[in-house]
Amino acid sequence: MPLNILLIFFLPPIFAINLLDLCQSGIRDDGSNYVHCARKSLSEIPHFSSYRLFNLAFDELILSDNAITHIHANAFNGLRIKRLVMSGNRLASIDKNAFRELENYLEQLTLEFDPSVVDTIPEAIQNNLANIRSLTLTGLNLRNLPVNVFEQMKKLEILSLKSCNLQAIEPGAFHSIEKQLRHLYLDNNQLDYRISNVLHRLTMLETLSLSHNRLNQYELKLINKNLRYLDLSYNGLAKLFLANMSSLQILNVQNNLLTSDQIIGSVPNQLKELILDFNSIRTFNEHFLLENNALETLSLQSNDFLLNDSTIFRHLNNLKRLNLARNSIKIIPKGLFNFTRSLEHLNMDRNPLLPLSIDTFTGIEFSLRNISFQSCLLTSDSLPAFSRLVNLERFKLQSNLLTEIQPNSFFSAMPQLVAIDLQRNQLTQLPSEFPSSLRELELGNNQLTILPFTTQTFEQMSQLVTLDLSSNPLQCNCQIKPLYHWLLTHFQAELVPYVQWLCAQPKELSGKQLGSLSEEQLKCEELQTTMITTTTAELTTEMETFPSFSVWLKDSETAILEWSSVSSPLKLVVYENGYKLPTLYLNSSENYFLLEKLKSLTNYSLCLQVKHHNLCRNLQTPNAIPRQKLLSLSSSSNSYEKSSFLNDIQYLITGIACGIIVVLLILLLVVIFLIKYRSKFQHHHSSKTIATDSFYQTTGSDTTQVGGSCSIEERSTNGSTNQPSASLTPMFYYCRSPPMTSCCQEQQPYHFYHEIPFTTSTTQLNPPPCLCRPPMII
Repeated sequence: MPLNILLIFFLPPIFAINLLDLCQSGIRDDGSNYVHCARKSLSEIPHFSSYRLFNLAFDELILSDNAITHIHANAFNGLRIKRLVMSGNRLASIDKNAFRELENYLEQLTLEFDPSVVDTIPEAIQNNLANIRSLTLTGLNLRNLPVNVFEQMKKLEILSLKSCNLQAIEPGAFHSIEKQLRHLYLDNNQLDYRISNVLHRLTMLETLSLSHNRLNQYELKLINKNLRYLDLSYNGLAKLFLANMSSLQILNVQNNLLTSDQIIGSVPNQLKELILDFNSIRTFNEHFLLENNALETLSLQSNDFLLNDSTIFRHLNNLKRLNLARNSIKIIPKGLFNFTRSLEHLNMDRNPLLPLSIDTFTGIEFSLRNISFQSCLLTSDSLPAFSRLVNLERFKLQSNLLTEIQPNSFFSAMPQLVAIDLQRNQLTQLPSEFPSSLRELELGNNQLTILPFTTQTFEQMSQLVTLDLSSNPLQCNCQIKPLYHWLLTHFQAELVPYVQWLCAQPKELSGKQLGSLSEEQLKCEELQTTMITTTTAELTTEMETFPSFSVWLKDSETAILEWSSVSSPLKLVVYENGYKLPTLYLNSSENYFLLEKLKSLTNYSLCLQVKHHNLCRNLQTPNAIPRQKLLSLSSSSNSYEKSSFLNDIQYLITGIACGIIVVLLILLLVVIFLIKYRSKFQHHHSSKTIATDSFYQTTGSDTTQVGGSCSIEERSTNGSTNQPSASLTPMFYYCRSPPMTSCCQEQQPYHFYHEIPFTTSTTQLNPPPCLCRPPMII
């Protein structure tokens, strides 16, 4: 607090500059200008009108994510803004006249309240927003929305009352705005099916969002020709009526309890996007999808949907995006995509598919752009089915059982390919040809040792930006130099040594990052032929020796497996909480393996198989620190460093200001001392001069005049005219009462102690003949 006071009184220009630094301003692409003061730990709205450097007429003021709890009456004094955003502030109160000065300008308002304090819509919002067009209120504890709340808002088109604990809405609550309201958002409340009795009157609505409520059924009782978007997700819907929605284009009913029989009616002909994720829809009714529909996006994720009929999508001629992930699909019927020749995006993730046939994708060979078959247990035998997709741009086969990719031209036959994701497979071999359009190549967590990347390969992939080879047992010899050079030129120099491309061979480089090595270390040793002779008994003993097997945790997600060298093939079987995972084939020439991506607080059984023998070890992973917490700690550290830097700057400014003040005070004291000393010196010099010239003749208020015709000075002079003038010696005489003679009639006044000079020497003192005593002044 003292620091703030000091800056306000002594450094007002600097304070104004700090305010400019605190709130950034800019111009958007649409030409609108804004002032951004979000996340600045403000406890009140800054007084922009106090600083002339600010242009008070701007389009948008952003004060979100601060610590403002109250808006007072003059908070926006002088401002002329159209949009005010104050989300993330947990307001507790608003003065009834807070928005009066913005009444003719404000068109969009966003506020967030403290639900433990505010349980009604404040009066300032109801009465002072005549020009408002968009109103967003979050965090109110309303429970019930009464009538006449929006009576003064004749221009309101967009209303959002999310997370306001609404349990009921009175029938006339929207009466005054039902003809102009276009978009209504009531998400995260406690509304039930009775809300439809209120909303059916809003026939001008284009957007209606009711997600995260308690609607167990929904039906529009009046025809709404304007409704384009309807969101009923996360409601526990058990029945849905697709009626009176002739213009609907987007319908989201994910995470409900719908089955095929509980969806009444047909998909509207104009509907373009239908999201049915996480329901229990196993098939479609006969009249669910009609001919000539406009559906472009269909998402059926996690429904146990059955693909038992190749004609199930026969009316989806305009379909572009299809999501069938997590449905336990094993077989894709032949000819399934013959009716969806416009399909561009296909997602089949997490389906335990059987091997795909060469004609699986017949019908979409030329239209498909993005395909994702992650965690589908696919082997290399299914790859020929994908080779026909010549226009692919993104190819994702992560977490499968691929061991090799053939032929060598598999990827180069897809000239538009931009991204390839083959992470978490069992690849030991890669093709050497890739398209020149490739920008992302993800190959982490495989069994790649020797890579087919040459200098010519990287020249061909000139647009490559992302390459991941982490968790592969790389052979770091002279053949890896092209990859080594690419690493040095495409990563920041300070990050190169930490890129997790680990060497497994040769032995002296095992476990080291490729980027931490020098080029001289990447060498190929000359082959030497030696004769080895062993007896049959010795060979038999070696083959039958069973390896030792050790397991320990490297961290919460990675385990290190180590065994003694053997010549027999090795297999690793992993059981996760009793569930068998896919078998891993290990390189017998190595003696360790990193098992990554382990789950926290999980029991694992790791079994190493050599011929017909098993050696198992049990492992339990500890609780991992959540990534969000790590990010929070990092963010906290960064914010502390920033705060510390700002404090250092403030202390520096304070020190400079205090130093200037101290110097000024010292100078002031010196000047005052010099002035007083000069005055005193001049007075002393003046007195000494007068005493010498006039024999200390005195006048002023400290003297008393008496009668007489001669003064002491005169008589002193007259009585010493015949004496030498060089021996003047002052003497003090005490005045005694003289006789009343004429010589003292005109005597001048003198002080009680008066210095009287005499011209006589000290040996011949002759007092003046006449010495009168004036009244003494003490």
